[in-house]
Amino acid sequence: MNAEIDYYVVDANDRLIQVSESLRETMGPFVGNSLWECFPRAHEIFERHFSEARESGHELEFKAFYAGAAMRLRLLPAGALLTVYPERLAEVDVRTLGTLTESLRRIEAVLADQASEQLDPRAHGSLRALP
Repeated sequence: MNAEIDYYVVDANDRLIQVSESLRETMGPFVGNSLWECFPRAHEIFERHFSEARESGHELEFKAFYAGAAMRLRLLPAGALLTVYPERLAEVDVRTLGTLTESLRRIEAVLADQASEQLDPRAHGSLRALP
């Protein structure tokens, strides 16, 4: 069984122009709109990485925390277009104080690994979380 890879494509203005079938339910309604308008404050974390990938023309990979989840994003530029492969690594679990504590520990470990894990020599890390 082949699991589909999650991805989405944005244009030069970071407008969502395509989503994978697996992301169609969550991101499909936003096609044609700017990511930054659809996902509040995401530009503060992601926009500089998007720009860097486009300017360098090279694949870029980084980890970030946004919307309650630690994620790894792989960016593949093709001219002004950018294909983004998001992977959720850990999420905040607020069911109980115990699950919250454990999920925060997992997120901290995932983000701390960024310093020691060099997936791509050109990759840069983003350990910044929104206030």
